Amino acid sequence: MKPFLSIDQQIKLLKDRGLLIKDIEHAKKYLLTQNYYNIINGYGKFFPRNKEQYTNGSTFDEITHLFVFEREIKHAFFEAIIAMETHLKAILSHRFSQLYSTIPYAYLDINCYDKTRSLESIKSISRISHVISKYKTKPNNSIAHYINTYNDVPIWVLINFLDFGCLKHILINSTKKLQNIISKDLFTFIEEHISTTAPFPPEVMISFVENINDIRNICAHTNRLLDSKCKRDSKYWAPLHKTFNIKHNQLRNSPYSVMISLHCFLSHHEYATLQNTIRKQFNILEKRLTSISINDISKRLGFPNDWHHNTPKITTK
Repeated sequence: MKPFLSIDQQIKLLKDRGLLIKDIEHAKKYLLTQNYYNIINGYGKFFPRNKEQYTNGSTFDEITHLFVFEREIKHAFFEAIIAMETHLKAILSHRFSQLYSTIPYAYLDINCYDKTRSLESIKSISRISHVISKYKTKPNNSIAHYINTYNDVPIWVLINFLDFGCLKHILINSTKKLQNIISKDLFTFIEEHISTTAPFPPEVMISFVENINDIRNICAHTNRLLDSKCKRDSKYWAPLHKTFNIKHNQLRNSPYSVMISLHCFLSHHEYATLQNTIRKQFNILEKRLTSISINDISKRLGFPNDWHHNTPKITTK
C-alpha cells in the first residue's frame, strides 16, 4: 500500500528527485488543487529522467505548463467534435427519415438496416429502445411529449438523446444506400477545405467517425491525449491525406490524423477555430519549455515537427 504523503512531503520528494521548484508556495497550492497523481505521474514522465531522478534541469513549472497545454488541446478537440456530432446527427436523421418516411419507428425496424449486419443492427435497435424507455416516463422532455401527443418519436427528435457511440453504430449498420447519401452530403464541408471531385467513400467516412469517437472519449473522460492512439488506422483518402503530405503507408491513428479528418465534418470557421487554437497552444508551450523541445511533445500527438511554425493561421471572415 502506497503511504500517504502530505503536500510538504510531496514537495520534498520532488526536490529529492531533482525537480527544480522555483515557487514552493505556488507548487503546494497546485498539488493540493490539481492532485499529485494527475500532474506528476501523468506528465512528469515526459521530461528527462534517470529512473526516478529528473535530469537536464527539468522544472515543476514545465510539468504544469504541459498539463495546461494538453487540457486546452483536449478542450479544442472536444468542442470541434461536438460541432461535428451535431452536423452528423442532423444529416443522418434527415436522410433516414426521408428514406423511411412511411414506416413508423423505422429506426426500430431491422429491415431498415444493412441485412448483412443483422446482429449488430439488433444491438443498435436495443440501445435506441433503451433510450426511449428511459425518457418516455420522465417529465419535461421531447421523447415523452411526442409519445403522449403523437404516439411516435421522429428520429430527428430521438437523435438528440443518443450518444456518439450509438450514433456511430447506427451509421455503421445503415444500408449502403443511406451511407452513400450521407457521405455525399458531407461534401458541403469538404469543398470548403480542399478542391476535389473524387467521391468520399462511406467506408472512409466511417473509419474517420470511429477514430473521432476514440479521441472524443479521451477528451470527455479526462484521459491523457499525449501518446494516445485510436484503436485502428483510418482509411486512406488521397484527396485529403495527400494535401497534408500523409503517405499511404503512414499510420493514421493519432490525434493529428483525427484533426485532419475533421475537415470532412466541419465548416471553414469551425475547423479554423480548432486548428488556430491548437497552433496557439503549441506556440505558448514552446516558450515555456526549457529541458525538452516542443517537438518532443508534438510527436506524442502525431504532429509533424515544427507544425505550428510551418502551418499558417487560418483566416476567417
